[in-house]
Amino acid sequence: MFEWLLFAGITLLGAMIPGANMAIVLRNTLGRGRRAGFVTAAGLATALLIHASLSLVGIATLISQSPGLYAGIRWLGSAYLLYMGVVYLLSSRKPQGGDSSPATADQNNFLAGLMISLFNPKVLLFFMAMFSQVLQQAHGWSALLLYGLTPVSIELAWLSLVVLLLTRPAVQQVLARARARIEGAIGVTLMALGIKVGLG
Repeated sequence: MFEWLLFAGITLLGAMIPGANMAIVLRNTLGRGRRAGFVTAAGLATALLIHASLSLVGIATLISQSPGLYAGIRWLGSAYLLYMGVVYLLSSRKPQGGDSSPATADQNNFLAGLMISLFNPKVLLFFMAMFSQVLQQAHGWSALLLYGLTPVSIELAWLSLVVLLLTRPAVQQVLARARARIEGAIGVTLMALGIKVGLG
C-alpha cells in the first residue's frame, strides 16, 4: 500500500507541474467553455492510458531502445507542439468564433489533448521509469491494473478541478478581459515546448 501511495503522490505532482497538458486545457477552457475543458482533459487522460498500457506490456522499453523510432516520436511531438502554438498565437489576434458544431468541437478538443500527450516522449520515459519499478515487484494483474489506472484517474481528476475553477463566474470575468493575451502566451509556451522537445 505504501508503494502505491508513493506512486500516486509522484503522479499527482507530475500532473500539477505546468506544461503542455495544462496549457491546452487552460486555452480550450478559456476559449470554449467548461465542456471543451472536460473533453480536452478526457483526451489527455486517454493518452495516459495508452502510455500506461504500452509501458506495462514492455513496448515503451522497446521504443526507448530504438533510437530511430524514439527520434521519430520526438520529432512528431515537437512538430505538433509547434503547430498548435502557431495556431493559438494566430487565433489570439482574431475575435472568438463559434462556427464549429458541438460534435466537431468536441472531436477537435479531444484530439488536441490526445495528440499533445501521446507524442510527448518525456511522458513515455516517465511511465517507462515508473512502471519498470512496478514490474520488478512481480505484482498480479489486479495490482498492475490499479497502477495503470492510477495516473489516468489522477490526471483526469486534477484537470477537471482546474476546469471547474477556471469556469467559476468570478474567475471567468477576470480571465475574459485578458483572453487574447493568455491565448497568445499559451501559443508561445507551446512553441517553446515544441523547440525544447525537438532539441531533446
